[in-house]
Amino acid sequence: MTTRPNPSLVSVAASAAFALGFAGSVAAANVEIYGLVETGLNYSHVDADDGNGSASKFEQRAGQFIPSRWGLRGTEELDNGMRVGFNLEGQFALDTGEMTGGRLFQRTAQLWVGGPYGELLLGRSGLLRSGFGTTGIWGAKVNPFSSSVGQYISGSKYIFPGDFKAADNTITYRTPDMNGLRLHAQFSGKMDQAKYPNVEEFEGGADRNWGIGATYTKGALHLAAVLDSIMYGKDAGYKYAEDFDDSLGLSLAAVYDFGLLKFYTSAMWFDGMLGSKFQGHQFGTTNSVDQTATYKGYGLQIGSDVPAFGGTFKVNLGWMDAKVDEKALETSAAEETDRISVSTGYVYPLSKRTNAYVAAGYMRDSFNDGRNADTTPQAYEVMIGMWHRF
Repeated sequence: MTTRPNPSLVSVAASAAFALGFAGSVAAANVEIYGLVETGLNYSHVDADDGNGSASKFEQRAGQFIPSRWGLRGTEELDNGMRVGFNLEGQFALDTGEMTGGRLFQRTAQLWVGGPYGELLLGRSGLLRSGFGTTGIWGAKVNPFSSSVGQYISGSKYIFPGDFKAADNTITYRTPDMNGLRLHAQFSGKMDQAKYPNVEEFEGGADRNWGIGATYTKGALHLAAVLDSIMYGKDAGYKYAEDFDDSLGLSLAAVYDFGLLKFYTSAMWFDGMLGSKFQGHQFGTTNSVDQTATYKGYGLQIGSDVPAFGGTFKVNLGWMDAKVDEKALETSAAEETDRISVSTGYVYPLSKRTNAYVAAGYMRDSFNDGRNADTTPQAYEVMIGMWHRF
């Protein structure tokens, strides 16, 4: 007679074995569990200038100043000065517990090896022009509001179009620190495998991305530069992708810490940027960038952090100007568009791991479809909240 094991006992045993195995790996490979949780209250007011009046909203919003995340990272020392490690980081909504994008590790899932000649990182990684993981060289490093805060408090991604995110199937190489200078090279053969599982990697049907960058840090000075391109895939959801040239963007940033304040400035020139890559520019069906067109233009930002009263005041000013480069269809969407934004905030540390914040922003767009008078949708937002790191 054969005795079947009790499923609950099997489950307990499996859990215990996993815990013991994980504990052993922690001791052997310096594994760290870390994360951040953030939430707050938010008020926004939007006037789309489309004849339908304005709308206001008050709500609890999680991840509005900094996205909530959790992660695992670890390293192990090898021979000859080599190291191997991994980074796994997921993002979630604190108010619902849902994982962002339905992915366990939305922000980073990579294995890397490093040594005297630099580091090679493979897997889902932050693009150079993002603040994600260890590969993003933009984000909070070059802007007081990182990529952006909330819906209308502008950092880089609401002023500069393009992809400020992580990408699948990414290969990144960065040199060792050469007296403050590091060079970065990156290629993604298929940026979103989860969304388009049947599109071949490294071929023209998939969205691909390449980027080269440089960072230089010496004392109070930090410089960053990124040249990157989105190679639009004809099978990756763009109905008119075969009509578009690949995008090209050049982004430059300089940061200097004067002690009394930290000064940030950045600029971007872009060409062939698809309308869907302009984030936060869809105020309505009549006032939006054209999803069937590409744009060329530029963006500029200046900002600062000012220590005061035990915390830090933040301010950022942004300007973006763009016009249609290539157009697949005749639509009433914008032939020309520009944006101005003003963002301000204050962050106060309640402890080494907990911060409280208030922030506000104003954003105004201008659209011209080439036939009618300009429309000027605008919005403002006020928020308060806190975050805790663990």
